[in-house]
Amino acid sequence: MIGKRGIGMALSSLTLVAASVGWAPTAQARTAQADITHDRPAHDHSIQDCTGQENITYGPGLGLSSEASKVTVDGAYHCTDASGRSTTAKYHTEGATAGTCLLLAWNKSEETLHYADGSKAVIAYHSGPSLRVLGLNTARLSGVVVSGRGKGSVAEKTIQTVPGSLPTDCVLADGIRHTTAFTHLSIHP
Repeated sequence: MIGKRGIGMALSSLTLVAASVGWAPTAQARTAQADITHDRPAHDHSIQDCTGQENITYGPGLGLSSEASKVTVDGAYHCTDASGRSTTAKYHTEGATAGTCLLLAWNKSEETLHYADGSKAVIAYHSGPSLRVLGLNTARLSGVVVSGRGKGSVAEKTIQTVPGSLPTDCVLADGIRHTTAFTHLSIHP
């Protein structure tokens, strides 16, 4: 018998896979046309499609009040660029969010990616909507690459948090302090 947590993780994984499969061909089709018309070099790194997993820490923990909380994130992406080349990137994010353990109200953060080839990119995110369905929080962040690889490109990130603690942790004094999430990042001009 599969419990609620198992069902939630399975749904989250399926949603992330569906999103990745649906978005990757779109990015490749858009860049294939640009390559044919010579609008963009074949090895352009400004268009990327990435999936990954991250560990999120909130301080103070998310509870029932909507006070601001510091957010620290560490994770890894598997990315594909416009030419179809794959690479990995480790990243660290620092920022702040407000909301409850049920729904995030806003997010302002800066994410630094370190690619396997030694290059780097810094993305500044600002608010994005958050939605809770079947116990999973899904947030969409919008931002801009402010330095490094793809500077000036638009960044769109989808984060699906996986329930990592009991629902009662939300009402306890410390709130929810840690969670894990599946992510999808799209970077384009």
